[in-house]
Amino acid sequence: MTSTEKNLKFLIYIGLAILLFVPFVVSNSLFFPYITGKAYTFRIVTEIIVGIYLILAVLYPIYRPKINWILVTFAAFVVSLFVSNQLGINPLASFWSNFERMEGWVTIAHLFALFLALGSVLREKKEWLWLFNASIIVSLFMVFSAFGQVLESGFNTRVDTKLGNSTYLAIYMLFNAFLSLFFLLREKISFTGWYSWFYGVTFVLQSVVVFQTGTRGTMLGLLGGIVLAGLIIAIFNKENQVFRKTAFSLIGAVAIFIAGVFVFKDTGFVQNNIALNRIASVTAIEGTSQARINNWKMAIKGFNERPMLGWGQSNFNYVFDKHYLPEHHGNETWFDRVHNILFDWLIAGGIFGLLFYVSIWVASLFHIWKASLDKIAINEKAVLVGMLGGYFVHNLFVFDQIVSYMYWIFILAFIYSQSQQKENSLFQKELSEKTKQVLVVIICVVIPVSMYFINYPSYAANKDLIGGMTIIKTDVSGQPTFNHENGIYGNIEAFESALSHDSFANPEIRERILLTTNQILRIESLDQEAKQDYVQFAIDEMEKQIEKFPNNSRYRYLFGTFFAQIGQFELAEKYLLEAIEISPTKQVIRTPLMKVYAMSDQPEKAIALARETYELDESKKDLWREYVNMVIRLDSKTFENVVDETIESGKQEWVEELLKEQIESSPDSFQNRVALAIFYKKVGDLDSARRVVEQASEDFPENTIQLQSLKEYIEAESDSDDNTTEFIN
Repeated sequence: MTSTEKNLKFLIYIGLAILLFVPFVVSNSLFFPYITGKAYTFRIVTEIIVGIYLILAVLYPIYRPKINWILVTFAAFVVSLFVSNQLGINPLASFWSNFERMEGWVTIAHLFALFLALGSVLREKKEWLWLFNASIIVSLFMVFSAFGQVLESGFNTRVDTKLGNSTYLAIYMLFNAFLSLFFLLREKISFTGWYSWFYGVTFVLQSVVVFQTGTRGTMLGLLGGIVLAGLIIAIFNKENQVFRKTAFSLIGAVAIFIAGVFVFKDTGFVQNNIALNRIASVTAIEGTSQARINNWKMAIKGFNERPMLGWGQSNFNYVFDKHYLPEHHGNETWFDRVHNILFDWLIAGGIFGLLFYVSIWVASLFHIWKASLDKIAINEKAVLVGMLGGYFVHNLFVFDQIVSYMYWIFILAFIYSQSQQKENSLFQKELSEKTKQVLVVIICVVIPVSMYFINYPSYAANKDLIGGMTIIKTDVSGQPTFNHENGIYGNIEAFESALSHDSFANPEIRERILLTTNQILRIESLDQEAKQDYVQFAIDEMEKQIEKFPNNSRYRYLFGTFFAQIGQFELAEKYLLEAIEISPTKQVIRTPLMKVYAMSDQPEKAIALARETYELDESKKDLWREYVNMVIRLDSKTFENVVDETIESGKQEWVEELLKEQIESSPDSFQNRVALAIFYKKVGDLDSARRVVEQASEDFPENTIQLQSLKEYIEAESDSDDNTTEFIN
């Protein structure tokens, strides 16, 4: 090995070492600090690694790609996504994503390039073992951080540490837990040697953190992966009885653990433990579980509309708008992911994208199993399959992010490097010295230029965005003051600077310009002219946003609610109606329009829209309350009819709760007591009706005549609806 080759490989090792610390990167000076800092670090380091790899591949044919099914399917997946994104709904989002996710095709291309570089350069197994060991050691710092968070906030805390999200931490720990298991089962298990104790303890600690995140999909993935690995060892490793017994012990421990959780699920111990409680409730179809199922249903409708190439990456929000299920109301309003890896790729890339993605998994399992035992031993194969199985289960309930992607690439590249590969004569062709020099120069120029254009515009925009969003700061004396010397005009300049970079961040920047308006309008010390200037700036930018992305209901919804807040009801109605046209069954978009109608003296429209919104899904109590409140406020004469309809539909408890709340909020209102008594009469609960009248007699002795009539009405054998009006008017 030449000194040049050694030095280039050493630089790649350094890059890999830096990548292991990506999960720890938190950039508080950036928008979405837990996401963007990690993503920029990953991209830049990956670009450097790939550049060095390309130089290696030019100079030394041994490092050039060799063909196997993982490489073929991965390349096909990347190409298929490129086509889907180009032909999709919003190519900008598809290729570049946004600050909250930092994914898009650009990240997928980085992942493929990293896979190719690592799989081609780290050809010796010992190199991978060093990498995996380094990852385990680094992960222990995250383990200690997680335990520190538990000690600070209590055992019922869902830890997230440096990942900023419990789900993200869970999958990071799952990968490292299986890496510990990988080493634990490689050698002879001994209770006296340090080897078994070290990896056994790290495996337990990492697994505990997985459970402390409370992420159900990952917990199930970890348990299922352990069982899968144990079964493979028990079935195929017939020569080593110690490992077989260990495998059966792992399977038995998991079975006993799961059985115990469900047997004792109603006990205080399980109910008061966040991890155990979430496992015990895994079969409950409610909350986030129901939201995910709704997403899957919407995804199927979206797939039926664009089955071949899909909608493009980061475009599920358009499916969510168009095929919104009214029963989803009450969950998160703006989903941009299906929260299921199969449906996510089905929406992003259609049937081709999904098939190629699944093919990567099939190819990986194929090459794990086909690899010679001197490359990947049977126990190692079992753990790798268990790891991929656990990761897959995790992704059935959430979605990938930069850390989980990175570890997936590590595993794919390891399998690729240790599996049988077919040399391609085109790739192995010897180049002349002059050609090598030219190619190296090109690489040395193209990589830095690419790094600049891929990363700098959006990074600079992110920094400027923070400057625009920061309106008030605390000066040295502890007093609040404007962040910029020229007040909010400095914020406008910062936003304009952010937009001038013309990056994928522009939609997010314009949205933040609008959302910041509310904060600016509340500043009492700010003169009216400055406020008007900022409002006009926000309006101008949001109009550009809507013109560029006409099919996104969120922008029109935000614009409409903004106009409602500043009292421009005609414009509010215009944009909210347009939002409803894009997403006709999403109730949350309709709610501000009801209020616009109410505030602009259009009671008939307000009530009609409130009723129509409630009727989209009559199981939603909050929408019924919205409807009833509109009736009470704008047309009290029809309130009794609404109450009767609700009683007839079997929702008496809704009416009772509402009437009791009215009494509690207005205890001096005699009519509220009458209304509750009449309600009890209607539903046949005469004892409760009598108690309400008795209490009203004590509280309102001056209403003797009305109370006597009310008593006679309650004691009458039939419900004389015609006579109730005198009590409530």
